[in-house]
Amino acid sequence: MSKTLLAAPSEPCEAPGRSRRRELLLAGITLLWALVFVGATRLIKSELLSPGALPWLVAAAPCVAAVFVLVAYMRFLREADELQRLIQLQALALGFGGGFFTICGYSLFERVGAPPAGVELATVMPVLYALGVLLGERRYR
Repeated sequence: MSKTLLAAPSEPCEAPGRSRRRELLLAGITLLWALVFVGATRLIKSELLSPGALPWLVAAAPCVAAVFVLVAYMRFLREADELQRLIQLQALALGFGGGFFTICGYSLFERVGAPPAGVELATVMPVLYALGVLLGERRYR
């Protein structure tokens, strides 16, 4: 990542409308990544892809899309005001921590007979992150 993505904002807090547009842009890019991920997953599971480079390209597509999400999120954080950064930090802590412990905990349940969860278990992280944002917005606004 370049230093400009991680640098602190050099401007004062921006207008609420502009901030809202950035949030919507980030949400749109994230939704696009989710669609690419689901599409790639279904395409790979369907076994319609002939062996060779194509399945690897399809599997790589969500990874490439994720880079755009990460860059957009870093820009969003860089340009956010202090309150929004606090809300995001707390939401990330809930999403990452809750997701990590859920995934680790469920792996123990699988060892004693629970059905395998698969990649779907990772959805706990974004759900808890979104819950964290909603709780932060409610708490501080």
